[in-house]
Amino acid sequence: MGEPWRVGLFGCFEDTNTFLLGWCCPCYLFGQNAEQIDGSSKITMCIGYSCLAGCGLCCLLHKPRRQQLRATYNLVEEPDDFLSTCCLSACANCQEAREMQMRGVQPGMRIPMVAQPN
Repeated sequence: MGEPWRVGLFGCFEDTNTFLLGWCCPCYLFGQNAEQIDGSSKITMCIGYSCLAGCGLCCLLHKPRRQQLRATYNLVEEPDDFLSTCCLSACANCQEAREMQMRGVQPGMRIPMVAQPN
């Protein structure tokens, strides 16, 4: 059993800056989130997300990073990661960015790594 997210999937309206970035340029916010989550290249992830979003496949990049963020902070999978990243990707991007902000992770910083079992 994990802990709840600090901000809901539809809580993006509570932070105007994140909301505008997430809805006007979701590929950039995704790249920024990916950089913070696993050290991916922000630009590479931004380009990959925008290319895959055109065919509705951005979840191929998004879902693994959302899962890593959840694992790091022991967050419950609510709603399902596949549903969040495929159908509500912009909302999920904003939720992930806000979650990291609320935990003190700023753009350019990385979240702490999950301890891997031996």
